[in-house]
Amino acid sequence: MLINVRKGTETDSEVILRFTKKLAEFENLNCGLTEERLIELMSEPNGLCALIAEADGVPIGVMTYYFYKIATFAGKRVLYIEDVYIEEKFRDCGVGTKLFEKIKSIAGESDCARLEWKCLDWNTNAQNFYNKIGGKISDKGWLTYTIDKDNF
Repeated sequence: MLINVRKGTETDSEVILRFTKKLAEFENLNCGLTEERLIELMSEPNGLCALIAEADGVPIGVMTYYFYKIATFAGKRVLYIEDVYIEEKFRDCGVGTKLFEKIKSIAGESDCARLEWKCLDWNTNAQNFYNKIGGKISDKGWLTYTIDKDNF
């Protein structure tokens, strides 16, 4: 099995949306994203980007990301990984490692200060993988607060 990771484009919107919806289902969350809105988000300056993992040319996973903020102390951008989803039968086959190798390369080429992403506290399989590839929980001492759209 030949695993390849490539940058996604707007023409991959159906594939990206399909995997995004599968991830939402896995996380027991609702996904209101439409293909039209996904294309809009990908078309925006500094918009949503994607990597597509393929096995023998067939899409088996996706990683979405964007450059979402500036690390002022470093004076550089931060690459934020929004979603990572790999078809279950292809997990533990090196696909996640290949996706993270590619995203590290993109972050390096873009002179980013760091990569960031979040993981649900119950997803121990993902946490074990992230630890294995060198991911660290970086928010010790910092709490992440949010205000949902219903409150603004």
